[in-house]
Amino acid sequence: MARADINWCDVGGRIVVIDVARDIYLQLPKHLVEAFHALRHGGARADGPANRFEALARIGLCDADFGRPAEPSHIAVPAQDAPPAATADVQRRPLVTGATGAAIVRIITMRLAVRLIPLRLLIRWARRLQSRPSVPMTPGQAAARTALFVRARLLVPARDTCLPDSMALLHFLRSRNMACRLVLGVRLDPFEAHCWVQDHDMILGDTHERVACFTPILQL
Repeated sequence: MARADINWCDVGGRIVVIDVARDIYLQLPKHLVEAFHALRHGGARADGPANRFEALARIGLCDADFGRPAEPSHIAVPAQDAPPAATADVQRRPLVTGATGAAIVRIITMRLAVRLIPLRLLIRWARRLQSRPSVPMTPGQAAARTALFVRARLLVPARDTCLPDSMALLHFLRSRNMACRLVLGVRLDPFEAHCWVQDHDMILGDTHERVACFTPILQL
């Protein structure tokens, strides 16, 4: 079967792969896209040059016998943002200094961690977070917790930190028993990857306008 640490998505007819073990993204050339679709629809008996199927197997998109190709990512992206902080519950109570400090520590720690720790280990850590129990929350409660984190992030500004900051937000919210997911997405022309946090109903700590530019490829 396809490798468990391989995920892919279709971006306008082009296939992008994330290889978690190797910490890289790949875009399949056209001839491998055609071979991959042939495998998906025809299985191991698909017609085509064997060397193309062998290339797909080396990437990890199918097994050595060219069977059981990897399934695409099916990740729904909510169409709305969290309510603005001005209307969230956080406005009806004093700023929680301890929680703000905890958020800052998580942000700084994760910014260092992504430079030192392989992606596969970061993803394993994120998946362990999801084993924690969660408690149902109203949109206002979810927005209040997210707004607190966003405030903290403003105190430690930096560029190009969507991955560590999203992982820090995931940890911050899951430690408060809030159900949420970390999503990685990609776009092409030029290639760019982005990372954000969402729950079933809304984007957290980011905006739908921003994340809608990306096709989700991996959800944790």
